[in-house]
Amino acid sequence: MVATQRAQQQRSVTTRARLVEAAFDCLLDGGYGTTTVGAVQARAGVARGTLLHHFPTRSALMAGVVEDIVERRLEVLGDVPAIDTSASVSWDEVVDLVWRELRSPAYTAALELWVAARTDPELREALLPLQQRIFVAVHRSITILVGEDHPQAAMLVQFTIDLLTGSHLAGVLEPRLGTDRVVEAWKTALRTLASAWDESD
Repeated sequence: MVATQRAQQQRSVTTRARLVEAAFDCLLDGGYGTTTVGAVQARAGVARGTLLHHFPTRSALMAGVVEDIVERRLEVLGDVPAIDTSASVSWDEVVDLVWRELRSPAYTAALELWVAARTDPELREALLPLQQRIFVAVHRSITILVGEDHPQAAMLVQFTIDLLTGSHLAGVLEPRLGTDRVVEAWKTALRTLASAWDESD
């Protein structure tokens, strides 16, 4: 009996993961508009009843995708608990890390959902509880990497995330000339700011 229950639980976990993966791929390939319950069902190769058992609504399915996106984005940032935080990374490495994460498939999928949620009340309600979690998790992970002993680490990380996010979004429709120079210029500015705050304290 116990073995049977475990097998059923494992099948349920596997099916849910397949549905989330299918929805994630749909978001990347066609955007939120084409990521319908039917499209995800077909892509995952499951019965409609199976999908609705795990995700009763489209918004519930999208919320499940966001939970998965949180994990995918943190994977890009590295397994923070496993890192020896006594050896912090450089500010240049932080910039490269954030820039790489913003160009990852996980961020692309997240962007599709966030834009859609602006005019979709049901989706917005489903995503709001997860939004703060992902913002805090990403910010916290990067702050740990750079070393929390710096007096302005949290602020400098926020500067970096906001500036690079803006630069990335400006080139979503078409790559912008000079973006790489902006990233390199921010590295220089960030090192200057970090040193200035170090000296002032």
